[in-house]
Amino acid sequence: MIEELKRRTGQDIMLCFQCGECSSSCQMVGFKGFSPTKLMHLLQLGREDVIERRSYEACLHCFLCSVRCPQGLSFPEIATALSNIASSRYGANRIERAFLEEIASKGFVNPVTLALKIFNFSLLRLSGLRGLRLAHLAVKKGDVRYDLVEEVRRAVKES
Repeated sequence: MIEELKRRTGQDIMLCFQCGECSSSCQMVGFKGFSPTKLMHLLQLGREDVIERRSYEACLHCFLCSVRCPQGLSFPEIATALSNIASSRYGANRIERAFLEEIASKGFVNPVTLALKIFNFSLLRLSGLRGLRLAHLAVKKGDVRYDLVEEVRRAVKES
């Protein structure tokens, strides 16, 4: 695990000496048990279960931790590498699948329709005026560029 992360990110997680600067600057620390410091420690111990639990997905990639790290480590880059490792081992998660479906079908991502897919919510279930007020959000504006859609579909199939 340590060598794979080093290969993917160019960072040596063994340089982390658990000072806690990353967690003290993290906006998401404590969310569902998320702590960059604890995750780094578990990674240093070679704990593979970190990948399965996917708690690193709470990282907002704000890079505040990277700015404050005295060793120059970047937890967001490590979190991205962990996500890539998890996807290659276990397949895409629900959010990644929804994103890929959205971009492969249209060539772009509409944040509203993506959120609706992720949370398995249908505008058709809304009733009355409330549904009408939200309906415009799901309607795409402009035309779909089918040349880009085909290019994205090819990229999705290759990944």
